[in-house]
Amino acid sequence: MAASQHNDGLSGGPPRYFSIAEPEPGIVLVGTCVRGIARSADNATTWKPVDGLDHISINAFAATAGGGILAATSGGLWRSNDQGRSWDQLDDEPIYATTPSGPGRPERVTTFRLMQLRDGRTLAGTDGTGIWARDGHSSWARFGAGGLTVHSLAETPTGSVLAGTHGDGVVRSGDGGATWDTSSEGLPDSSVHALTVLDDGSILAGTGQGLARSLDDGRTWQRIAAELDSHRIFSVHQLDDGRLMAGSYAHLWIGEGDTWRLVDPGLTPDETWSICFSGDDIYAGAKAGLLRSQDRGRTFVNIAPESVVFGFDRTATGHVLAGGDWGVRASADWVPVGELGPRAFAVLEVGAGHLLAGTLSEGLVEYLDGVWRPVAGGPPHRQVYQFHRAAGGRLLACTGDVIDGTKVGGVFASDDGGRTWAETLSGRSYYSLTQTSDGTIYAGGRRCYISASTDNGDTWDPRPLPLGREAKMYSLYADSRDRLFLGAGGQLLRSDDGARTWTVLDDGIDGVSFYDLREGPGPILAGATNSGVYTSADGGETWQAGSLG
Repeated sequence: MAASQHNDGLSGGPPRYFSIAEPEPGIVLVGTCVRGIARSADNATTWKPVDGLDHISINAFAATAGGGILAATSGGLWRSNDQGRSWDQLDDEPIYATTPSGPGRPERVTTFRLMQLRDGRTLAGTDGTGIWARDGHSSWARFGAGGLTVHSLAETPTGSVLAGTHGDGVVRSGDGGATWDTSSEGLPDSSVHALTVLDDGSILAGTGQGLARSLDDGRTWQRIAAELDSHRIFSVHQLDDGRLMAGSYAHLWIGEGDTWRLVDPGLTPDETWSICFSGDDIYAGAKAGLLRSQDRGRTFVNIAPESVVFGFDRTATGHVLAGGDWGVRASADWVPVGELGPRAFAVLEVGAGHLLAGTLSEGLVEYLDGVWRPVAGGPPHRQVYQFHRAAGGRLLACTGDVIDGTKVGGVFASDDGGRTWAETLSGRSYYSLTQTSDGTIYAGGRRCYISASTDNGDTWDPRPLPLGREAKMYSLYADSRDRLFLGAGGQLLRSDDGARTWTVLDDGIDGVSFYDLREGPGPILAGATNSGVYTSADGGETWQAGSLG
């Protein structure tokens, strides 16, 4: 049975690996946001997408008695009786959670997690009303953690109950729900999306800033898996062979001891992150590698496989710089520029032999005298998403971080070639900067809050929230005609009046998330999206998808 398209226009973006299951040893399922299910029959070595479920969100799995498995999805409850090869839709009401016996939950309450205790009771973690409990077929009653949004639940080996919350860390009850205590000491973030009890009795927490482990029944936590620190972990699962799997926005990992490796379930081979024009050529940083098109975006050739590029810049000598998982490299041979350890999300040439790179874990770094080093006077945030060179040579950078459980960030300005930086816009993470011909600079912040500056970034004025609602913020770009384009969730918007009003562009790109947008000769617009590279020759009115040759 085919599933219906799921696109609310607000979230979009990477698949987000929400759920992991192993219905029998060696057979592994991963469920995602919007991209459906991938299945491995050889212990997570090779993967195949499951037919018919590619446009819905898989929020949770639950194994049933007799070998079946249920999936709670945005397209209702589904069941498989053959270890996830094929699925039958049982109903079409969107749900977030299920138990082996089905999705029973408190009425008129959004339920994010269901869990069956060893004593037979079922717990429900809800949106803003804490935890509810039911014994058998009795009525639901409040169990505790009132007023909290609960995304994850776990029962420890001693019978204590842990609840991972949105913004309030972990709360714990050791007396059957009568009393609750905060148990967040050592957690790297206050949002806890996943809780998993391992075979040795320790407990893992997937948070907004990586993984943490508890060795004392959930009372205190220690950060583990350093390479996952800058990732929001939605799911954690222990495989039958003892290995751990963890899922984030765009990545799935398997951990063995202190070593973690990326796993590609094959659901997003066309995902593309960044765009750069060099003459008539279009470069795209994609999950498949570094792509180049020499026919105005109709076809692309992979010129550097096994690489992920997040940002580009063009040098004064006409070379292209690419920043990504491999550090920073330069065309035409794509040789490394120095030895940069962390992933480079943004790159900028300041001058001959002087580069800046924004990373997702180590903040702002610079390449000078042949060596990469942290910028001592740089922004205090670990994530630097984009650079912009404004009028008069002023450099601007937009940043983000999570500090003491709170998302922070801002726009920073440098007037001395990147040596020192001052914050000029604060209050949230900012992801994109762009400028129109009249000198106005626009900054796109978390949840699509946009501000404008007419004084070279010294002061900022907020613009109305696009379409009057929040959405995932991905990109903001001004073309040569001063039209602003906003990648907002699963939609592309355009403003012709300086970010005051917006129009949704959907001809050929319904449900597509634009991570980057650039203008080339012609003029032609090219966009890097969650489903490949799209181009438009009419100002964004219509779009065509390119193909990977």
